[in-house]
Amino acid sequence: MPPAGKLPATFARLKGEKRAAFIPFFAAGDPDMATTADLLRAAADAGADAIELGVPFSDPIADGPVIQNAFYRALDKGFKVNQLFELVQRLRRTGFSTPLVCMVSYTLVYRRSLRTFLTLCQKAGFDGVIIPDLPVGYEGDATKMAAQTGLDLVFLIAPTTTPERRALIAQSSRGFIYYVSVAGITGTRSSLPEDLAQNVRAIKERSQTPVCVGFGISRPEQAAQVAAVADGVIVGSALVKKVDEAVGVKLHGDGLVQHVLPLLRELSAATHARPNPKPETQKPRP
Repeated sequence: MPPAGKLPATFARLKGEKRAAFIPFFAAGDPDMATTADLLRAAADAGADAIELGVPFSDPIADGPVIQNAFYRALDKGFKVNQLFELVQRLRRTGFSTPLVCMVSYTLVYRRSLRTFLTLCQKAGFDGVIIPDLPVGYEGDATKMAAQTGLDLVFLIAPTTTPERRALIAQSSRGFIYYVSVAGITGTRSSLPEDLAQNVRAIKERSQTPVCVGFGISRPEQAAQVAAVADGVIVGSALVKKVDEAVGVKLHGDGLVQHVLPLLRELSAATHARPNPKPETQKPRP
């Protein structure tokens, strides 16, 4: 069996340093492949411990309007999945070492076959894969196939997931467990759910696999609050929105990257500081 990817080693190192992982998300090909590569390099330079790359798809499952629009922009430019593999291969050849996780709809995986897609991910240089619409219990040999290619297959747990399924997902997920902080679609939120810390702790009691939190984290203070209880902080919509802003005022290349970079640095610093403030929460709606 091929050696495991870099994700377990990264989380082990961060655990020793008593820090959480900062994991930004970008939509591949938005606004173009060259800029995507520049954004990945900027994220790594800003301190990203791993990076998620979303594969554009015309009918995304859980993505809100910000990420949907980014996917549509990429598709309008003629994005093809092979371009993503080629991009990652080029980055790896130049010494880019930050762990990369491919987030992709199962529809795109199924078109090539699961084994073929996972093999292409591994050969390109990905370290993990998230298939949000492939639930535990219906994944067949996916986890085994991923392990055989040296990839970590990450599964998601939502606030509405039953305790029984949480235990099953925690047992199956590799690399890390993706905890979705709020039910619904991706997007920025003004505050974090009141039960976030409780749910993360409950998952951590069931598994030694690191727990990373995504959906709704948009500001440095929120990243710091999540980092106080979780092993990783995933930020997508807030960063993709910065890309959207730059596109809207016709910034390109380095100008676009410079527009996104301050938020990247702020989120990275807040995550790595790992303070323990009183969480900024919202009361559950009756």
